[in-house]
Amino acid sequence: MNETTLVKGISAIGSMDGPTSVFLAGKLSVGVFAAVIAIGILIGFFGLKLVKVVAAFLGFLIGAGVGAGICALAGIEGIASVAIILVCAILLAVVSFLVYRLGVFVMIFICSMGVLASVIPAQSSVITIVELAVALVLAILAAIFAEPMIIVITGIAGGFLAGPAILDLAGITDPSWLKYAAGAVLAFVGLMIQFMMQSSKIGKKERIKSEHIKEQVSMENEVEKARMILDEDEAKPEEAEEPEGYLDEEKAEEPEGYLDEDEDFSDDESEDIEIRDLDLDDIPSDEESEE
Repeated sequence: MNETTLVKGISAIGSMDGPTSVFLAGKLSVGVFAAVIAIGILIGFFGLKLVKVVAAFLGFLIGAGVGAGICALAGIEGIASVAIILVCAILLAVVSFLVYRLGVFVMIFICSMGVLASVIPAQSSVITIVELAVALVLAILAAIFAEPMIIVITGIAGGFLAGPAILDLAGITDPSWLKYAAGAVLAFVGLMIQFMMQSSKIGKKERIKSEHIKEQVSMENEVEKARMILDEDEAKPEEAEEPEGYLDEEKAEEPEGYLDEDEDFSDDESEDIEIRDLDLDDIPSDEESEE
């Protein structure tokens, strides 16, 4: 389908009279609102999980815009312009998907601009420049502190994208502050859901890490026990302890008062033992003893 066919189709729908044109216009608006609501809820409730997909989609759109700008500046038309636009769109989409930080930067920049433009309409160039600067700062912060910034920005962006669209689809337009209230409510719900999922994810990682550490410590303890058993087995033949009460022949203490056979009791060395030579003539007879 080329551009001429699309223009003719839109003109045909606009030129229809009666219920047919109203029916087609109503179907088209319902489809657009439904798509906006679905995209807003997905971004607001699952922005952190879908960051790569959303970044690739936004990268595709930005790449297509860059390609169109190149073609307009260079004056390229026809098939060549379509090829350049597709190449730029696919290239930036792939880069945004593979390079995580770049994808986060692109996604947060676009989401921030959308939220700022919906809350503060750009009625002058000064407001536009301020919004661009704020969106740029938020995108840089998101590239540094990825996860918390992604949750906050995508939750708010999804809420303010889906909330007003729900009221528009329901035909509620007055008062205007209801749209902001609906966006704030959906943003709050999206933030709570994303933070709860992130907390559950972190808790699961911590449990897995704790179990891994316990297994590692248990394995180290088992290895240490096995090493100690091997060391004891190696030490038993050389360092086996003698049973209690066993007396070594060389180290057994001799009983007190035991005389060594090799000990020399000579006259010079012995002070307690005195040997006397008795002469028979020195013994007195019975008569002498009576006298």
